[in-house]
Amino acid sequence: MTILIQVLEQGYAHGTPWQQRKYQFVDAAHVVGLRLDGRSGVWLDMVRPGESHQLAATPVPEQSLYFLLRIVDELATCYRQGGYWLIGHDGVNLDSIAATRFPLP
Repeated sequence: MTILIQVLEQGYAHGTPWQQRKYQFVDAAHVVGLRLDGRSGVWLDMVRPGESHQLAATPVPEQSLYFLLRIVDELATCYRQGGYWLIGHDGVNLDSIAATRFPLP
């Protein structure tokens, strides 16, 4: 079973359109922590010391907690259902979070 989570490749200003942002995927099995930075950022801490990836940069700090919780909910659902999954989003909006099974049938 593999679950890949979409993360931002580098930090972006809030006004940067999602089409101009670069993304990559990380394996959820290598995530050891999820954290908020207090400035609208949601981060994934990885197995290697000092390695972390920005999951999202929400419009206001209060929304970052909900973004983190929605990702945890998607992860739990994917683990329960088993198989291979991609969890994607636009890095800003809660409504953009979606999990898709892969490979597609």
